[in-house]
Amino acid sequence: MFLSYIKNIFFTTITTITIVIVVNYFVDPGAIYSRSGDKFPKEYAKSLTKSDNGLYWSSETVSERDLTVSLSSYIGSVDCVIIGSSHVMQISNYGNHKSLNEVCNSILNLAVSGGGIEDHLVLTYLAIKNGSPKKIILGVDAWTLTQKSNSIGSRVESSDKYFANYKAAQIEILKSIQKSNVDFIKYLNLINLEYFVKSVSLLWKQINGEDSLKRITNVKEKIDVIKGVKNAVKLPDGSLVYPSAYIDKTKENAIPKEYFYYKNRTGNTISNSYSINIYNQILSYIIKSGVEPIILLTPYHKNLWKFKGSSIVSSISKNEEVIKKIGSSLGISVLGSYDPVKLGCENHEFYDFQHATRECLTRITKE
Repeated sequence: MFLSYIKNIFFTTITTITIVIVVNYFVDPGAIYSRSGDKFPKEYAKSLTKSDNGLYWSSETVSERDLTVSLSSYIGSVDCVIIGSSHVMQISNYGNHKSLNEVCNSILNLAVSGGGIEDHLVLTYLAIKNGSPKKIILGVDAWTLTQKSNSIGSRVESSDKYFANYKAAQIEILKSIQKSNVDFIKYLNLINLEYFVKSVSLLWKQINGEDSLKRITNVKEKIDVIKGVKNAVKLPDGSLVYPSAYIDKTKENAIPKEYFYYKNRTGNTISNSYSINIYNQILSYIIKSGVEPIILLTPYHKNLWKFKGSSIVSSISKNEEVIKKIGSSLGISVLGSYDPVKLGCENHEFYDFQHATRECLTRITKE
């Protein structure tokens, strides 16, 4: 009886894992496995740069990082290349709410979700290799320079194309290469539940004919970037406009005021020498390449800042000081602040506690 029970559990587990692996491998929403040689990112990037009003966008159709590799080949002589995380994805010179108007005449936004030091390294390398921008705007988040040596590189390893450029960037900029367990992480992802949920979601859309896989759809009319439209949109300059439903929802949902909410959603450590050293090398490389680096700090909501005596606010303040010292030592401009009060951003000008709206971002000006 007991042995039969164990056998049933064993076979059920093996069957479930097999199903997860097969679905993740063949549906492959991140284009990591069966779709890794996909030409779709190149086709999307080409169509995007030629579009008048942008293209409809879904991260389920193509990896953000794969897209930036393709998009970087269209840098040409653009004035400013934007590098960073989702905090700077809306930096744009499209429409009535232009960002960094006093700094940039034209923009190509290469920001990626969760962008860390490794992304700054890769995208800096691609920007200089593929074009001749006058400026590289680097969005440095409050805890970007707190990454430890064993965590740097973990975000870039799921994409073969991106990871290949990461290795090239290390050799070119850091003159060394970090050991990696990329293959292990890549195939461990086959049993990743979060990836499986994305796979099932995409598969369901394919079955119902609702998916946008392999489909490039132009936005026909100029959109209101503040209100958005039904679907997410990538604008011709690579910046992102969130779906209108998401924008409306954030207006309805109040930003939390309780400390425990932020405790496990933020960092509370100070920038470390390892990350600072790498970042100094990135900035020095940009300068030596004849390009002007500019550091950009985007604000966090006032509800986070009200905990004045907390380790969270203390680390934000100290990390901003560290970044400004780095800028001062290299003669680099540091625009913006993590403090919304310094920029004049209002409480309603945030999607959540760490993502400012376009209205707020337009307040960041050259001092």
